Amino acid sequence: MNNLAVVIPVAAVVGIFQTSLFEWVYHRYWLHRPWLPPAMFTAHTLVHHQLCKHDDTFHVTEPEQEEALTFQWWAAPILIALNMLPYAVAALLFHAWGNPTWTAVMCTVGGIVLLYYFAYEGFHYLMHKPSVTWIERRGFFKFIERHHKLHHVYMGKNFNVVLPLADMLLGTLVLNDPLPAKVTEPAARQVARRHSKWGQRLREEAEARANQSTAGMPENVAVPPER
Repeated sequence: MNNLAVVIPVAAVVGIFQTSLFEWVYHRYWLHRPWLPPAMFTAHTLVHHQLCKHDDTFHVTEPEQEEALTFQWWAAPILIALNMLPYAVAALLFHAWGNPTWTAVMCTVGGIVLLYYFAYEGFHYLMHKPSVTWIERRGFFKFIERHHKLHHVYMGKNFNVVLPLADMLLGTLVLNDPLPAKVTEPAARQVARRHSKWGQRLREEAEARANQSTAGMPENVAVPPER
């Protein structure tokens, strides 16, 4: 029992640092790099970051902006499993399955990883679409919201959404923007629509209208010669 009283707090600290670091690596090298699966990069960088780019578009005011605001359902089990994989491998290598101490470590870290994931999803959603006032009024939330706003301006900075420990340790922490606030250019929405489901739907609707117009024209119509 005395052993667990030490192991659990230490595992909690390790879990907190691990999840912050994993979030940083995942955000920087997965969500902002066009590699497997490319759909994550497309949704996050080419759609979400374009539709919610600067202060004037950071908060969601149109249905189109809600695309890619949260991860797909399958992201949770994959990301949680990746975080827990080293502990499972260590348990196999050192025959620690069933060991009470290692079980406590895995349960503690696993619980923190789970909480961190849902904090990421929940906080990120509220940052862009405020809807729970008692959370949004808290000083810590205001700090991480400002932190995340700067990430949308400088995509190479402030990769953490929940706890910017890794940003601080790895030199990507920015606390203030020295430049005046920018306005989102119209080209950003055009970029998003080239890659988003919303843009695809708009193209399909335009194509359908064009086909209907063509179908409604008489077949034998004399076209006057050009002069």
